Amino acid sequence: MRGDGIGPEIIDATQIVLESACLKVGIELEYEEVPGGDSALKQFGDALPKESLKTFENTDACLKGPVGETVNILNNRLRFAYDLYANLRPAKSYPGITPPALRGDIDLMIIRENSEGFYRALENEIIPGTWTSTGVFTEGGARRIAELSFKVAESRRAKNPKVTLATKANIFRNSHGMYLRVFEEISKKHANIKFEHLYADALCARLVRDPQNFDVVVSENLLADLLSDLGGQIAGGLGLTPGTNINYETRRAYFEPTHGSAPDIAGKGLANPIGQIRAGALMLNYLGIVHKDEGAIIAANSIETAIGSYLNAGDHSILPYELGGSSNAMQVCDYITSRLPNRK
Repeated sequence: MRGDGIGPEIIDATQIVLESACLKVGIELEYEEVPGGDSALKQFGDALPKESLKTFENTDACLKGPVGETVNILNNRLRFAYDLYANLRPAKSYPGITPPALRGDIDLMIIRENSEGFYRALENEIIPGTWTSTGVFTEGGARRIAELSFKVAESRRAKNPKVTLATKANIFRNSHGMYLRVFEEISKKHANIKFEHLYADALCARLVRDPQNFDVVVSENLLADLLSDLGGQIAGGLGLTPGTNINYETRRAYFEPTHGSAPDIAGKGLANPIGQIRAGALMLNYLGIVHKDEGAIIAANSIETAIGSYLNAGDHSILPYELGGSSNAMQVCDYITSRLPNRK
C-alpha cells in the first residue's frame, strides 16, 4: 500500500533493500499492490476499498506507506477492526547522527497498546458545545500487552533487560491503576527482567535526561503515542522511526513509518526512506517469528546492521536531507543496500 505524498518514493526504495537482503538468505517476497489513503479516496471514492481489505486478509503482511488526511479511516478499518493490538516503535540512535540524536547510545523499544483507551475517539456531544470522550480499558487488553512487553524484553538484550510502564495511575486510579496491577502481577513471572513504573510526565523528563537507561517502555494507547514520538525524536528524528500494527494470534499485521505523507516535498528528491526501510525490516522479523523462518530474521537484522553502518559512515554528505546530507531516497537505498552483510 504505497500511500500518499512521499509514500510511493520511499516504498520503492524499501522494496529494493528488502529484495537485496532476502536474496542473500534465499527468500523471495511476492507483492500485491493495493490502493489506500487520500489517493484511493479520490480515485475510488473510498480510502480503503473492499478489494484492499480482502487482499489484506489473504496475505501474510502489509507494507504500508504514509497516508494523508484519511489516516483515521485506515486506523479504524485496520487497527481497530482487525484488533492489531501491538504497536512496536523502536528508537535507536548512532554516534554518526549525534546531533540530531541526543546521544549515540539510545536503544529503546516503545510498545503501545494499540486497540483501546481514549484513542478510540468515542466522543459524544451531550449538550451543544459540551463533549465527552470515553476511554475503554480492559484487563484482557492490559494483560496481553504486558505479556508481549516482557517477551520483547527477553528477546532484545542478554544483560539487564528492563520493562518500564508509564501511566497516570495517580489520576486514573481504576483504568490506569488496573494496568499497573496487571503488570506487577505478570512481572513476578519474569524475575530476570527488572520492572519499574513511572508516571508518564516523569518518564518524559527522564527520557530527555538519560534515555540510555531505558530498554522497553510500554503504555496505553494515547500516552504511548506521545512517548513514541518523543523516543523517535531524541534518537534522531521521526524520519528514522518505524512502527508495527500486529496481532500475533490472528497473524495479521501492517508495517509503516511513523511520519506523515509530507506532500510538500513529494517528488522533489528530499524524502528520507529510512523509517520506511526499517518498517520493512520489522516486517521481515515478524514473518520470521510467525513462520519460524530464521532466514527472514537474519535478513531483518542485516538491514538494521547496514543502516547502522551507513549512519555511522562519518560522511554527512551521503545522508538524507533531513539529517543534513544531500541524498534522495534512491541514493539512500543504494548506500544501505551496498552495506548489507553477506550471510556467513
